[in-house]
Amino acid sequence: MKPLFVTLSAMLFVAILMPAGDAAAQRVQRRELEMIVGEQTSISALNVESYSEGRGGVVDVRVPSDGEHFIIVALNPGATTLLLIYSDRQVQYRIRVRSEDEEAQGIQERDNIRLDFYFMQLAETYGHNIGVNWPSSFGGEAFFSSTLDLLVPDFTNATAVITNQPLPRLDLLQSSGWARVMRQAAVITANGHQASFNSGEEINLVVAGGVTGQLQKISVGSNISVTPRYDRETGRVELQVTAEVSNLTDGRGTGVPGRLVSTVDTLVNLEMGQAVILGGLLAESQTMEQSGLPGLSQIPIIGVLFGTNTTHREYAQNVVFIVPTVVDVVSQQARQRISDAFDVYWDYTGGLHDLQLIDMPAGVPSVAHPDGRSEAPSETSTGDGEE
Repeated sequence: MKPLFVTLSAMLFVAILMPAGDAAAQRVQRRELEMIVGEQTSISALNVESYSEGRGGVVDVRVPSDGEHFIIVALNPGATTLLLIYSDRQVQYRIRVRSEDEEAQGIQERDNIRLDFYFMQLAETYGHNIGVNWPSSFGGEAFFSSTLDLLVPDFTNATAVITNQPLPRLDLLQSSGWARVMRQAAVITANGHQASFNSGEEINLVVAGGVTGQLQKISVGSNISVTPRYDRETGRVELQVTAEVSNLTDGRGTGVPGRLVSTVDTLVNLEMGQAVILGGLLAESQTMEQSGLPGLSQIPIIGVLFGTNTTHREYAQNVVFIVPTVVDVVSQQARQRISDAFDVYWDYTGGLHDLQLIDMPAGVPSVAHPDGRSEAPSETSTGDGEE
């Protein structure tokens, strides 16, 4: 019975391992790699058990003595593949090599510039209309009318109309308020190329005129046009900027709103990443108006009974500034490293010490774990053993 038990155990062990082996064989990750003739790059060789090159003569695959990386050297234009076999997966690189002439005919590399615009505005208003409002004129129309019946000599339908009489109106109005506006706009463009950005809304107003009304549009928002010129050697950027920021304002009883507009048209030279104020405004306006009966409204203290005092004050502060930065394009190797990290993340189901997201440099000693595995020491450790 013992040999039979051993045979059954071995068969069960093989049956358990076969599905895992089939799943590992089917797990093939495909990646792309583009190179130019004469260019060389490196691919991590950690945990690679074997590799196979496809079409020969396109690239040269070299393995240094440390065995931690594959050195890929582009020899001739063409396409080939490189298959890396791990214990649990396979990675296939599709390598495409282009000539220098093809690269020259392609799109030239240009720096991308990001421009962040910030607009802030603070406003405060106050107004009052206090006093006795007398009419500017009265009279001119009949205020008594009657009808005479000739058959019966008598007045009928007599009506007295009180109109346009010097009746005063009491004004007791006071208003105050504040407002704050903040707008941010970002524009990304190639070095030396003009970019435009428009954001806002249109207000449709019906203006009466002639036989039919006319539709009038009022545009408010942010309109920005900028041309950056960046010098990589000096790290400075020159900006030709035209910006306009507008907001609606109160119509002050007219029913038609106005526009508060801030415009900047300038040429600035600054360092990359430096913030510069393109324009600022500090405004203060105050209006006072007095109306009423001639002479009587000018009497101190009691003159308020014969006239109206109107006051309107407005304060505003706004500033527009810009921050330019260079948008760096992620290299192919960096994108590949990010893709590898995400693959490990989605496939992770335990066993952290069997994974290695970061390639450790050569010559770094490893630290033994209690279970027999090894790991590189932390970068925060010092030579005397303190952290």
